[in-house]
Amino acid sequence: MDIFIIHRSGDYDSANSFIKDAKTALSIKLSPRMLKNSSAPNWKSHAEGEIRSCELVLVYDTKQCSESENTLWEIEVAEKLSKPIVRYDRTIGKDNCFQDLKLAYNFEEEFEECFVSDEGKSEDRFLLFKTMLETSEELIRRRQITNGFFITIIGGLLAGSGFLLKENIVADRSSWLLLVPIMLGLLLCMSWWNLLDNYGKLNRAKFKVINRLERQLSCQIFSAEWIALGKGVRKEKYRSFTDTEKRVPLLFGLLLLVVALVIGFEKFSEFLVAYNLNTSQVSHPP
Repeated sequence: MDIFIIHRSGDYDSANSFIKDAKTALSIKLSPRMLKNSSAPNWKSHAEGEIRSCELVLVYDTKQCSESENTLWEIEVAEKLSKPIVRYDRTIGKDNCFQDLKLAYNFEEEFEECFVSDEGKSEDRFLLFKTMLETSEELIRRRQITNGFFITIIGGLLAGSGFLLKENIVADRSSWLLLVPIMLGLLLCMSWWNLLDNYGKLNRAKFKVINRLERQLSCQIFSAEWIALGKGVRKEKYRSFTDTEKRVPLLFGLLLLVVALVIGFEKFSEFLVAYNLNTSQVSHPP
């Protein structure tokens, strides 16, 4: 997350240290943007550009910043641009600010704003709940189709390469051409792994919405099921389907890589034999 830090010039190093502590404590990616000082003639346009392009603005030490016209101007610009602002007060400590950063990083407030109050019609809530379940099931079907597609294509590449070698359709000197479908297979494995990873993230997001909607219903059956499964931290009770699925493209990729290495080793061995033979003939002419 790109974050612009509003600070006094003398707090540059301590603000940098604060961000490092936040990244370590929260295990989140923060890309700080800071101006060392406001002495440059065009610093305002530079600061406004940085604020405009960032996701979040951090006011480092609200008391100190309130005593500077420059930092007050930066805060005003951030407010005009409707940027989320997190304020750090040294008298309170880091923990509250860290929590605000984490909430902003995970878009928790925006997530909660997407839900109506408990006063809404129960029929409407149940309809939304049903819609999310249907889309989740559709996502599972799409994952199965994706797995079948990649298994068919990559398996076909392996089978085709093996057939060409077995039937001697590819001459020994041209066997390096088999590296082309193998490299294509490796690229497909990478795409497959990435798709499964994104499917997993999308499914987690869907169930986060489902669990939130459940809080407005009489029973929270999916939340109860997740608790019964140990919330994903008890491996003896539950292992992530996504983690298991992602092993398949990795195994296919490993197999393709081994085949590529075998072909490469054979071609290199042939090259060494030919080179040694030529060297021997040159050293011992008839």
